[in-house]
Amino acid sequence: MNFRKLTHCFLAGAIVGCAANPEGDEPNPFLTELDEEGKFDTAYYNPDGIEVEVDLEAEIEGASSWQLADGPAIAGQFALTYLRKKGGVFLESLAEDSTQEDRAEWLVGERWLPTSQARTAPGATLKRFRLRGINAVLLHSAARGVTVGKVITAKVPKKPLSIYADAGKKCADDDDHITLGQDVYWYRWEPSRSSCPAALQQEMKVTVSKLFARGKTIYPEYDRLFADKKLTVVVLFGQIDDGPITENETGIRSLKQMSRNLTRAGFSEVAAPLGKRFSKLIRDITVEMDLYSPRDFSGLGDYAHFDNFRRAISEHEIIVFDGHSMLGASDFWSRQTYPDNYQIFMYGGCLGYEYYVRPIVQGKHGWKNVDILSSVVEVSVTANDFAAPMLSKIFQGISKKRWPSWQSLVSAVRAGVGDSTFGVSGVRDNCYAPSGSRCP
Repeated sequence: MNFRKLTHCFLAGAIVGCAANPEGDEPNPFLTELDEEGKFDTAYYNPDGIEVEVDLEAEIEGASSWQLADGPAIAGQFALTYLRKKGGVFLESLAEDSTQEDRAEWLVGERWLPTSQARTAPGATLKRFRLRGINAVLLHSAARGVTVGKVITAKVPKKPLSIYADAGKKCADDDDHITLGQDVYWYRWEPSRSSCPAALQQEMKVTVSKLFARGKTIYPEYDRLFADKKLTVVVLFGQIDDGPITENETGIRSLKQMSRNLTRAGFSEVAAPLGKRFSKLIRDITVEMDLYSPRDFSGLGDYAHFDNFRRAISEHEIIVFDGHSMLGASDFWSRQTYPDNYQIFMYGGCLGYEYYVRPIVQGKHGWKNVDILSSVVEVSVTANDFAAPMLSKIFQGISKKRWPSWQSLVSAVRAGVGDSTFGVSGVRDNCYAPSGSRCP
C-alpha cells in the first residue's frame, strides 16, 4: 500500500481570484488599516471551531496478516475524506501511521492490545481495531456543545485494502483530476453514491476523547521574533497551473501582485541572494520580505530546487507556502532540517492541517519553537489573501507597538479568505504577553 502517489490537490478558483481585478488595481492588505479584534485564544485557534482529540474504532475484513499493520491507518483515511466532504469534522491525516505497527490497538477478548502483542495472543483473531488520540478540528455546528464521549460516525469500507477491486468506480466521486486506484481511493471515497453497495460499508465510531481547555489570550512569540531587531519572511509562490511556467502563470502573477503591494506600502526592493527581496524599517525593526517564484521552487515535487526550499526554511522566521499539497504525498517537510529558533509557518496548500502539520512539528521537535497556520479544506485563494492580511497586521503592530493576538491575526486571515477554514496550531504554551512572560 503506497500513500505517496504524486497527485495534485488543485487550488480551485485561484486563477479567478488572481484575475478579479485589473493588474495594479487589486486591494492592498499592506495599506489597509486592520482593526484589533476581541481577545480570546486556545491551543488551536479558529474563530468558528475547536480542536479535539478523537478515537477511531471499526473493523477490518479480508486483510492478510502482513497487511494488518497498514489497515487501521488506511481505514482512517477513508474517514478523513468522508467527514471532510460532509463538513464540520476534519481529521489529521493518518497516512504516515501505516508504517507504525503499534499505532493501532486490537480487541482480543475484552482487552485492547497493540499490534505486536495482539499478533502473538493465543487464539487471537484480529478484526476490530482502534486508533487513539487523533487530532481533529470541529467547525461551526459540529463544535457546539461537544463533550468527551460524543460519538460521530463515518462511513468507511469494510475491506479498505481491496476496495478498488471490490467496487471499481461504484464508490468513488467524479474527480477526474485524481486517477482512480487503490492507493488514492480514500481521497475519492463517496459512499453516498447510489451505485455504492451498502454491503461494502460500515460505520466507524469517531469518539471525542479529549477537549482542550480554552485559555487566556495568546500571542506569537514577538520577543523572540524581534530580539535581533529584524523580521525575516519568505513567501514561496509555487506553480499552480499545468504546463510551462510563463509570465502569465498564476504563481508568477501572484508574486507580481504582492511585489506591487509591498512597493506601494513603502517597501524597497533590494539585492536578494535568491528571488526578490523587499525591505522596510518599521520603527526600530527591519522587515525583510523574500519572494520566491515558481522558477525558484515550483512546489513539493520540485527535487531540482529542493535546496532553495531548504534555504527558505533555514533562513527565515516566517515561512509562507502557496502551492499544491500533492495529496499529502510529499516528504519535503519531513526531509527538511529545521533551525532551532522560533518560527511561524503559514501553510497555504489544500488540507494543510490534515497533511503537513505533523511533519513540521516533528521536524521542530515539538511546539516550543513553532506555530503553524493551516487550512482544513481545499484552499481557493493565494498568499495575497491568506498571508498578506496577517503579515500586514503584524507590521502594523510593530508600527504602533500594539501587538496583535493570535485571535486577531486569524480573524484577519478569515476576513481575507472569506471563511474560517484557516486556524493556528501550537500556541497554547506560548510565553509572550505584552505585560510580561506567561511562563515561569
